[in-house]
Amino acid sequence: MTSRTMFFATIVLLAATVVFLSRVPPAAAEEPSGSVYVMTNQPTGNTVIEYHRASNGLLKKRSMVPTGGLGGTGNGVGALDPLGSQDSLVLSGDGTRLLAVNAGSNDLSVLGAGESGLKLLSKISSGGEFPNSVAVRGNLVYVLNAHGTPNVTGFRLAANGVLHVLPGSTRALPGGASAAPHDLVFSPDGGRLLVSEGGTNQIDVFAIGDDGRINGVVTQTSSGGPFGLRFGRHEILVVTEAATAAVSTYQLTSNDTLNVVSDSVPDGQMATCWLSMTLNGRTFVSNTGSGDLSSYRVGADGSAALVKPVAASIVPGAPIDSALDSEDNFLYVEDSARGIVFIFRVEHHELGIIGAVPGLPTTLQGIAAN
Repeated sequence: MTSRTMFFATIVLLAATVVFLSRVPPAAAEEPSGSVYVMTNQPTGNTVIEYHRASNGLLKKRSMVPTGGLGGTGNGVGALDPLGSQDSLVLSGDGTRLLAVNAGSNDLSVLGAGESGLKLLSKISSGGEFPNSVAVRGNLVYVLNAHGTPNVTGFRLAANGVLHVLPGSTRALPGGASAAPHDLVFSPDGGRLLVSEGGTNQIDVFAIGDDGRINGVVTQTSSGGPFGLRFGRHEILVVTEAATAAVSTYQLTSNDTLNVVSDSVPDGQMATCWLSMTLNGRTFVSNTGSGDLSSYRVGADGSAALVKPVAASIVPGAPIDSALDSEDNFLYVEDSARGIVFIFRVEHHELGIIGAVPGLPTTLQGIAAN
C-alpha cells in the first residue's frame, strides 16, 4: 500500500468513527443505578475513572482518581494489549474496594468505592515485576506478577483498605520465565487459585490452605493458548484461547485437576482474549484482531456452543477488556485502538450498541462494573 493510499484510508476510517460517534446518544439525566470503573494505565501516572451508570445503561463521568502508581505499556502483548492480561482492575465482593495494578511501578493500589466516590486508600509493592492481574475473595488478595521470575503473591486486605503482605505466600509459576501469564482467579469456593500461562500453554491450579497460603499446585496442558478465565455454574471454568481464537470449558474436580468438557470451540475470528459471562451462561468474548465480539452459550453441563460469531462489531477498533453490570443488562467494552468505551445492551446472545465514551487514552486497560 502506498503512502498516499494509506493517508486516504486513514482519513476515511477517522471520518467513519466521527460519524458513528455523532449518532451515539448522550447519557440521559437519570438517577444512577450503578458504577463503571475504567483504568487509564498511563505510564506517566495511572488513574481510575468512575462513571455513574444510569438505568438505561449510559454513563456520566463522576471522578478521576490517581492510583499513586504508574501504568505499564510496551511490555505486554502489544500496543493494543499493553498489560497482556484480564482482571487488572477488580471490585471486592461487597463493591466497596477497587484493586488496581500498577505495572509500570510494580505495585498494587486499593481505592475506596461507593456513595462517597473514589478515594485512594493504600498502595503496596506487588512482590514482583509487572503486576498485570489481581484476584480478591473476602480479605484475601493475590496478585499476578508477569515478568522477571513470574509469581503470585498474597496479601490481606484490612477493613480500612490497607494491604498487608501475607508472609510466605509468594510462589513462582511452574512455567518459569516462559510463562507469559495473563489472568488469575479464585475458584468459587475460594480453595484454589488458577493462573493462565499463555507462553507454556498450561493452566496452573494452586491449592489455598485455611491460612490463605499456597500449599500445592497442579499444572495441566490447556486446549490452546489460555488467556482469560471465568467460572460459571457448577464450578465450570471457561477459558478463552488467544492463539486458536476459541473457547474451551473444564470441570474443576476435588483433586485440583481440570477435566475437559468442551475442547476448543472456535469462533472464526482473531485474537479471542477477554470474556464476560452472565449468570445463565451467556458468554461474550472480545476478538481484538478482528475488531468484534462473539457470543457463546455455556450450558449447565459445561458444554460450550458458539451462537453468534459476530454479536457486535466495532471495526476499525480493537475490543479488549469488558464488564457486565450487576443485572447482566449492559456490557461495557474498551477499545484500545481509539480510546473508547462502548456501551452495549445485552439482547439474548446479541449486543445492541447504545452509546460510547470517547476521548480516553489508548493505554487504557482494566474495567469493572456493578
